[in-house]
Amino acid sequence: MDALERLELTLSNVNKLALARFRPGDALDMHAELSRLRAWLGDHSEPERFPAVTIERALRGFRQHGRPANPRELLLVCHGLSLGEDPLIEDSVSLARLLRMAGRYRNRRRFFRRLYRALMDCYFSRDPEAQGSEKLRAFLGSQFELITVTEFTPDWLATLKMHPDLLDPETSHEDAFENIERLDIGADSWLVRSMVMSTLTKAAGLSDSEFRDRLPGLLLLLGNYPLYAGEGLKIILDRDGGKEMTDDMLGEFSTGLWGNPWLAPQQWLCVDPARESVSRWLKKKLLEEFFGMLSDDDKSRMRRLNFWELYLGDMTGLYFVLGQDAYASDDISLFRFRRHAKGMIAKFPADKRGMHACIMQFEHHHVVEFNSEGSAAYFYDSSKGMPSFYFGKGWIDIGAIGAQEIMQGTSHLSKPIRHLDGSLLTWEGKFASQLKESENAITAFCRKYQCAHEGSAIRPSSLEKYGRDVWSVLLGWGYAYSTRENAYLKQG
Repeated sequence: MDALERLELTLSNVNKLALARFRPGDALDMHAELSRLRAWLGDHSEPERFPAVTIERALRGFRQHGRPANPRELLLVCHGLSLGEDPLIEDSVSLARLLRMAGRYRNRRRFFRRLYRALMDCYFSRDPEAQGSEKLRAFLGSQFELITVTEFTPDWLATLKMHPDLLDPETSHEDAFENIERLDIGADSWLVRSMVMSTLTKAAGLSDSEFRDRLPGLLLLLGNYPLYAGEGLKIILDRDGGKEMTDDMLGEFSTGLWGNPWLAPQQWLCVDPARESVSRWLKKKLLEEFFGMLSDDDKSRMRRLNFWELYLGDMTGLYFVLGQDAYASDDISLFRFRRHAKGMIAKFPADKRGMHACIMQFEHHHVVEFNSEGSAAYFYDSSKGMPSFYFGKGWIDIGAIGAQEIMQGTSHLSKPIRHLDGSLLTWEGKFASQLKESENAITAFCRKYQCAHEGSAIRPSSLEKYGRDVWSVLLGWGYAYSTRENAYLKQG
């Protein structure tokens, strides 16, 4: 028995054993075997991988001899066509010779498909305007119809057959976006970039409501293609920049990518109104988390949070000094707060577990609020000098905040005001009198409490809807209510 007969007998025995495993009429076993067969035949889209040194050796041989030594080396040269400082694709003579050689294998269907895939990967990895790209595209287009689709066609070829215009850089490819991953080309491909950026640009031209509906998908898109996240985020933020305050999903994504918008403004590549919109969102989020999780405020009223939200547009900085309780390892909400406040946190000594402080910076004041509502808020008039808790490298640097000075609170520069309501003003009115009114604060007040601002008059839509603590803010700003005008009028 010769070798061929032995091989034939062995294969026959293997087939008999394989068939013996199947139960007659059991379709599940047959489908499982069919799936394994499809995988073996290449019903997948993973490209071939070869060691770089092997490809480089094949390229050197092709340059020296003008031809590959065998079909495998031809495949390797196709894979390395665009590699190196002087890529082979930019040598028009060598490129033409290589493509002619590749074309001779068109009748060897499976091997030619491997050559085609290697050349396609090269084409998508280069700028379509670069030298040699147009000639390569013409070859791929001319050979495209010769590649047949069968039951075992790999994903990349099925996708290309479904969207043949993917080879054309001048064509819109949005309809093929959902199938782009089946091509399994690099995220740095001009095709992927074209699809991502055209999707974002088109969305930016939609109406406000349509853009808002598309926003979650756009952010998910940038998350899937982080290479274009910065450029894409700029398009989204510039489109969204007219809003007073951005929303949670965009705020989370943008601060996660570019960091704090007032600590590192140079990293924010968008227009200033967009950055300021995210700044207001982050300040609001931090105050909500501080007063909502770390303070003992009445959570049904949140008076301190409601008051300080009026001054979000005037805050120039926001910092925190935290006790050990803020570092509970099993509390995801506290972890999220510390992540939002990254770069803005100093620590109290270990024995001050339940003490936390929030430092709010304004143009003329620095205000320290502690987590206990029963504690006083300390107002520092910066025109009289910087607060005593700033030292060392300078007050801008969070590492230069002295926790011991924060705990002491009082100094000749500070003015403590407790959260106690008086007969004329609630504590909100006293705080407002200290900080004064501003255009930002008035705008925020009127939007929050449904008031119309007309010249020197602020006209509420309903006095009964909100309590004394709200209207006391206007009194602290120097307004008085006129029953005849049904409005708060600025005095003096």
